[in-house]
Amino acid sequence: MKRIRDLFKSTFGKNVIMIAGGTAFAQVLSYMLSPIISRIYTPEDFGVLTVYSAILGMISLLGALSYDSAIPIAENDEEAINVFGLCLLILCISTIGLALVLYLIGKPLLSMLNAEQLLNYRFLLVIGFFLTGLYTIVMSWAFRKRNFKAITKTKFSQSITGNSVKLGLGFLNSGALGLVLGKIFSESAGITTLATPIIKRERHLLQNISKDGIRWVAKRYVKFPLFSAPGLLLVSVSSQLPKIFISSIYGAQIIGLYGFAFTLVYLPMGLIGKAIQDVFYGEAASIGKSDPRRVKELSNKLLKKLIIIGSIPLAAFVLFGPVMFSFVFGSNWFQAGEYARILSIQAFTHLIFHPISTIFGIFERQSTFLVLNVVKLILAFAIFGLTVVLSLNSFMSITLLTVAFSFVELLKFILAQRILDTAIRRN
Repeated sequence: MKRIRDLFKSTFGKNVIMIAGGTAFAQVLSYMLSPIISRIYTPEDFGVLTVYSAILGMISLLGALSYDSAIPIAENDEEAINVFGLCLLILCISTIGLALVLYLIGKPLLSMLNAEQLLNYRFLLVIGFFLTGLYTIVMSWAFRKRNFKAITKTKFSQSITGNSVKLGLGFLNSGALGLVLGKIFSESAGITTLATPIIKRERHLLQNISKDGIRWVAKRYVKFPLFSAPGLLLVSVSSQLPKIFISSIYGAQIIGLYGFAFTLVYLPMGLIGKAIQDVFYGEAASIGKSDPRRVKELSNKLLKKLIIIGSIPLAAFVLFGPVMFSFVFGSNWFQAGEYARILSIQAFTHLIFHPISTIFGIFERQSTFLVLNVVKLILAFAIFGLTVVLSLNSFMSITLLTVAFSFVELLKFILAQRILDTAIRRN
C-alpha cells in the first residue's frame, strides 16, 4: 500500500493521495457492507436500482449542459462565478423541465425504455437529477479553488450516508426503494461541505454575478454545451444503454445480477479512477495550454501507475470472480461473479485510459470527443442488434460489449496524445 501511495505522490503530490484515500474508504466500506446488503435485497431489487441508475446516468449530465467544466479553467474568479451562476440557472430550468416531462408523459416514456419498474419511483429521478447536478457544480468550484480537503470529506460522507440508508431501509423491508434512496444520498451527500466556503469565505464573489456576465460566459464557453455536453451524453448513453437493453432482453433478475457485478467491479477501479481523473483535470487545467509538454509527462506517468494499480483487482476478478461472489455474497450471486470476470477487463481499460480524456476539454477539442462517443454508441447498438438477431446469450453479449468499449477507450487515449503532441509542436 505504501508503494502505491508513493507512486501517486511523486506524480501529483498529496492532493491525489487525499482524494484517493477518501475514495478508498468509500470502496472499503461498500465492500464490507456488500455481503449484508446482498442478503437483504434480491436480484430483482438490484434490477430496479440498475435501471434507475442507468436512466439517471443518462440524463444527469444535462443538468448544467457541461458548463460546469468551464469553472476550473475560467481566466479569473469573476468570470468563474458567472459560469457558476449560469450552471445553477440551467440546472433549475432543466429540473423543472424534467419534472414536467415525467408528470405528463412519464408512463409511456418509461415504457418505451422498457423501464416500467420505475413507474413508482419516477419522481425520485427528479430529486436525484437535481442533487447530483448541484453536487457536480459545487465540486467544480472546489477544484478551481483546489479545496481537495473538502472534496475528500464528501467522499466519506457519501459512502457513510448512502450505505446507512440502504441498510436501514433494507432491514425495514423497503425493497428497491431503499436501494434507490441510498443511491440518491450516496451521489449528493457533501453538497453543504462544498458550498460552505462559497457562502462564507467567497460571498463577495457572488455579487459579481450579473445578467451581462452570465450572457458573456455563456457565449465564451459555448463549445461545452455544443460539443462536450452531447459528447458526455453519448458517453453516458453508450455506457448505460446496455443496462436498458439487458433488462428488456433478459429480464429483471439478469439485469440485477449484471448491475450488482458492475457495481462491485467498478468500486476498486472506477471510483479510484474517477478520483485520479478529477485531480489530473485540476492539475492539467491549472497548467492549461501554456505547457503541454508537462501535461503529456503527467499523462504518461499516470498511465504506467494506473496499470500497476489496476492489475491487482483485474487478476482477482478474472481468476476468482464466480467463486468469490458465491462465497462472499451468497450462492444466488454466482452468476454475477461470471459477469464480473468479463466486466473487469472493461473496467481496467477505463481506469488506465479514461483520465486523460479531460484533455479534450482543456484544449477545447470537444468535437473529437463527440465523434469518439458517436462511434461507441453505434457499436453498442450494433452489438445488441446482433444479440437479438442471433439470439446470443447474456455472456456473449456482454463479452462483445467489453471488447468494443475497451477499443474505444484505447482510441480515446491515442487521440488525446496526438492533441498534446500537436500542442507541443505549436508551443
